[in-house]
Amino acid sequence: MKFYPKSIAFFQALGLALYVGLFAFLAIHIVPWFENNPATHPALGIILFLLAFVISAVISGSIILGYPIFLFFEGKRKDALKIVLWSVVWLLLLLGIFVVMALLSLPAKS
Repeated sequence: MKFYPKSIAFFQALGLALYVGLFAFLAIHIVPWFENNPATHPALGIILFLLAFVISAVISGSIILGYPIFLFFEGKRKDALKIVLWSVVWLLLLLGIFVVMALLSLPAKS
């Protein structure tokens, strides 16, 4: 079965969106643990944030760039570039969808 760069990029972008959603969900539910504990040192929060940021960047980069890098070293440079570019297109489309959803969920002004 042949997969096209556009569909591979779609699933990569969708996987990244799911990862970001899971990360946001966990971050929202972990923050209260530290806010309600007066013994937690502020430096711990900064360290956790930076470590989470770096690890998230590695995971995100792996999701979007892992397969295209493999293709690049296999000599399929055009396919690798197409997948990266289509991933950006799909991510922008998903961003637009989430922005519209956020705007639609705002309470109406009266």
